[in-house]
Amino acid sequence: MALLFGRKSRPVRRKVNQDAWISLEGDFAARKCTVVDISDSGAKLKIEDPRFIRPEFRLKFSRTDHGRRCKVAWRKGLLLGIEFI
Repeated sequence: MALLFGRKSRPVRRKVNQDAWISLEGDFAARKCTVVDISDSGAKLKIEDPRFIRPEFRLKFSRTDHGRRCKVAWRKGLLLGIEFI
């Protein structure tokens, strides 16, 4: 992350609107979501039911993909900000 006028600049986010799946540890079902935008460090997701989201999970770009470990950074309605870990 670069410093700009003494502040950290945000990593560049790319709008993607791509389908993905959220996989919870110990849960067989993967729940569909939409990746609204993504950067090297995280993403913004749109989900249908935010109640089932745990603080950490895997984001998969296909059902057979192993996925990337994520943690929740923020929540606002059906939107979820995540950081890749």
